[in-house]
Amino acid sequence: MDPRLIGYWSDQEVHPGSPEYTDLGFRADGSGWLYWASWSTEFVVHRFRWHVPAPGVLAARLHLTISGTWALDGPDVTHLAEEREHVDTVVELGWAIEPGPELTLDRPLDDALGGTRFRAVEEGGTDPTTAGS
Repeated sequence: MDPRLIGYWSDQEVHPGSPEYTDLGFRADGSGWLYWASWSTEFVVHRFRWHVPAPGVLAARLHLTISGTWALDGPDVTHLAEEREHVDTVVELGWAIEPGPELTLDRPLDDALGGTRFRAVEEGGTDPTTAGS
């Protein structure tokens, strides 16, 4: 496991004002999540286990996909999980961390929903659907 990956990463700072965004969370215990959300109020969370089998290689085993809609509740965001699917998919990606820091992946973790450039978010970070799982 590479400790430089541990934390919360978002592509919102890379693409401000975009109608959709992707966040990645990497915990020190090897768990993680991808959170994708759109202004259309749709969201998808992929939960995964991760490790670094070789320098510059990230392996993620996706095990659960949760999707639904989000809504504003005053200053908070609530999530209504409408679909939950257990999966078993392994994805290997190339990665690098540049000054800033900025995480770059050689391809998205999810081809349809993910980004490839993320910036660290200091105060970020919880899987928004944990309480409802």
